[in-house]
Amino acid sequence: MKLLFIIITFSNFLVSCQNSTEKNKTDQNATVIQNPSNEKSDTTKENIIIKEISADTITKPSYSLSLTSNALQLVNSQTGSRTEINFGKPLKEMVETINTILQSKVSSISINSECGAGPLKMAVWKNGLNLIFKEQKSNKEWQFVGWHLGKASGNMQTLKTMAGIGIGSTRQEMESAYVIKVNKTSLGNEFSTSSGLYGIFDGQGKDAKITDMWSGLTCIFR
Repeated sequence: MKLLFIIITFSNFLVSCQNSTEKNKTDQNATVIQNPSNEKSDTTKENIIIKEISADTITKPSYSLSLTSNALQLVNSQTGSRTEINFGKPLKEMVETINTILQSKVSSISINSECGAGPLKMAVWKNGLNLIFKEQKSNKEWQFVGWHLGKASGNMQTLKTMAGIGIGSTRQEMESAYVIKVNKTSLGNEFSTSSGLYGIFDGQGKDAKITDMWSGLTCIFR
């Protein structure tokens, strides 16, 4: 069974692109995620093409990986089309696909049993990406429920959103791409968007930089 079962033919894919695909909804451990209503317009966010794709069809540099609220995105560097990997995908298939996209094997997979949402399984890559999985009681399957991005190891390139926001981006850059709220919490200067994108600045000024980003279910203690 391959991840994100491939649509049988390219023509069928073009037809399927005409239909709207709703994102899978996942219980959140802190904040209820809503669709963005006041997020600033970004032309890169328009005409998102949703399709199913398997790891076998992914080759570098044809596809790259970007971050988005409640999902990850595969970006076709040749056409600019985007394929969303929504929450709910099985762990094995997710790891296989991300390994292929990043051309790097997962560094570790472990379980944190002390999370507020119950035991969560973490798959970590050296570029700072941490995918989070929760076991479903109905079928005992570990499913993708969230992601967290931290500092990359060494000189590895970190991931970004389609608006170019990632670890090291400044508050000014973040505010030019998204409408955000910033609150002082036990984590520091924590920001959020209405669509469910969260993170931390290392200070309060416009030059403060993002140190962490996440979306979905996480194991963050406040």
